[in-house]
This record gives sequence, C-alpha cells and structure tokens, in this order.
Amino acid sequence: MLDKYLKNYDVIKLIKELRTSERYFNKRVGNSTNSFISMSNDEALYIFYEALYKYKIIIDDDNLFDEYLEQVEKLYRKLNDFDNIRYGINKLICKVLISKFNIKDIEDEDSREKIINYVYKKYIQEGYFIHGFHSSYLKEIRSNGFDPENYENYYDRFGKINDIFTKYNTRNIINKDFLSKNVYFTDDFLMSCYYSNYAPLFYYEFLFDEETYGNRIRKDNCMICDYPTLIRHLKRFMNNNLFRDEDKNYILSVVKDQWDLLHREPQKITLLLVKRNKIFSKDVKVDEFLKDKGNIYDIIDRLLNPKYNNLEHNKFIDKEEFNILELETYYDIESLIKKEKEEEEKYKLKEKKVLDDFNNKYGSVSILLLLGSLLISLGVIITIFTILR
Repeated sequence: MLDKYLKNYDVIKLIKELRTSERYFNKRVGNSTNSFISMSNDEALYIFYEALYKYKIIIDDDNLFDEYLEQVEKLYRKLNDFDNIRYGINKLICKVLISKFNIKDIEDEDSREKIINYVYKKYIQEGYFIHGFHSSYLKEIRSNGFDPENYENYYDRFGKINDIFTKYNTRNIINKDFLSKNVYFTDDFLMSCYYSNYAPLFYYEFLFDEETYGNRIRKDNCMICDYPTLIRHLKRFMNNNLFRDEDKNYILSVVKDQWDLLHREPQKITLLLVKRNKIFSKDVKVDEFLKDKGNIYDIIDRLLNPKYNNLEHNKFIDKEEFNILELETYYDIESLIKKEKEEEEKYKLKEKKVLDDFNNKYGSVSILLLLGSLLISLGVIITIFTILR
C-alpha cells in the first residue's frame, strides 16, 4: 500500500534521520500513547509512518508529495512535542487539499463542506480499522485468512504459569483470558504499530511488569533480541521468592519456546487493514463535523484523530477482505542501511542517465555546430581566394 512512498529516496533519508538523530526523535512523548510501551525514539518513526498512511488514504497525489514530505520534515525540526507534530500533520493534510482543490476562501461554506466531506469519505467511509499482529504469523494469515486467536500458541502452558505464581503467594502476573477468542481493532495507526511490535502484549507485560520486577528493567531488550538480559530479572525474582527448580525450569521453558516462535522470521511491523464497516457499523457521522463552525483545521484534526482504541472482533476474515501493511521496525537498522544503499544506487543511475542523455543530445548538436562553422569558414576562404584571383 505504501510501497511507492517508502521507496522514495527522500523518504528513506528522512527515516534514517528519525532513527539516528536526536534532533528528530528526542521529544516529549505524546499523551495519546500508551506510556507502558511508548519510547520517544520509536514514536518519531511510527508517527511518520502514520503521516504517509494518511497521505495515501486521503490524497495519494504524486505531484503534491514532495512538498508534503518537506513540510512534514519541518514539523519534526521545529516542534518538540509529538502531540503537536500529529496535529501539524493533520493540519498539513487539510492545507494540501485546499491547494489540490484550488480553494481561495476557506471560510466559504461550500469550500468547508467540500473539504470535510472529502476527508470523511476517504478516511471514514472508505477507510480502515487496524489490527497490529506479530509478523511471525504473517505467512499463515496471508495464506489462510485471519482467524482470531486460532493460530500456533502456548496459551495452555502460560495459564499454568499463573498457577505457579499463585503458589508462591504472588498475584496473577499474566493478565489475559486464554479462553476468549476476541481480538481488537483500532483506528489509531500509531498504537497499532506498537501492538504489532510488542505482540503478544501479555507476553511483553509478563516480562516487563514493573510492579513485579521493579522499574530498572530495560524494556527495549525485547526488541534488540537480547534474550539473556530479557529473562535476567525474571530469574532474579524467582530466586528471591524461593521458587522450586522444577517450577523455575517450567516457566523458563515456556518463555523460551514463545521467544523462539516469535523469532522464527525477521520481525516487521505488520498491520491488518480491514474496511471500517466490516468491523463496526455504528461509526461517526459526518453531520457532527459539518455542523461545527470552528476552525477548519481543528475540524479536520478531530476527524482524523483516533476514536476507537479497542473494538472487539471474533469472526473469521477472508484474505480477500483485508490488506496487510509491512513496515520496518525502529530497531531494524541493517535493513534500513541496505535499502538506503539500493535506492542511492538507483538514484545515481537515474542521474547518470539524465546526464548521458543530455551529453548525447547536446554533444551531437555541438559537433554539427562545429562542422557548420568549418564549412562557413571554408566558404569564406574560397570566396576571398576567388576575389583575389
């Protein structure tokens, strides 16, 4: 869905900056994100993915994209708060549409209605709800469709872990109903990236529960594949609470099997996009936005802002009824470097072709001009010789 934009050379360069430059990612974390899993480094990247997604869904005009990208980059350079950056992107979408429709007076009632109706149609009526899932299940879902909670897992064994913890007078550390077949969709693109990154969330929360292990644990160990460090605090907790070796070994075996399952393929952000009316029939209506007489940019921001965090769904979705979006994670630096080199080579070859075409075209003209000049000179010499004779 976003391939043509993600292959854009300037997009790749900006993604690299968002991953490596503090100027772009060292900002205040937004209030709208889950503080348990959000870290400013990766939030910068996922908000940019959201900016590309909104542009694709609403505008998708190649002629306007370069200017849009330039303005998005300026937002990252000038603003220090991710909530303000997200608002700025929504405002920018509105500005691009004003330019696209050649609207002169945005206060004109017909112009306002045109913008609101257009965004509503593209983003709500024809838009998507999103389910972030772990990329280890990507091949299965692509081949067989999406069957909620009916895929390879170790739920029965994780259920026993709660029983073991209870035996040592500790609370149920795994907060999940393993019998439920419900999964959740959202219209929050940013949060769906996090849900994919840290899925299954119960596993992540089990390994990084600050109430149980303290607040000195490094949550990014889950992303950088540092397994020995990942389980260090779990081991320490079990030792401190005098878990029997049999129980410790059981818990660690389940954790390791789940880890291996999640890392059988290189991790990506994988998002399942399903038409909104397939998931939820009682969506927001356009009238509440058309009746609003406030600032048009605030209205569009409100229209594009997330409205549903957890929409339950438990029915099978055929593979013809969804799109899958694959994105690089913040931590997959090697893939980024490889892609940047590939696009840089393509860019250089394109520039070389333009230069060669120019040289071939104008080089030929230069030779003809030189030949013409020689012939003229020869003609003049012959004329002078004739006159003197």
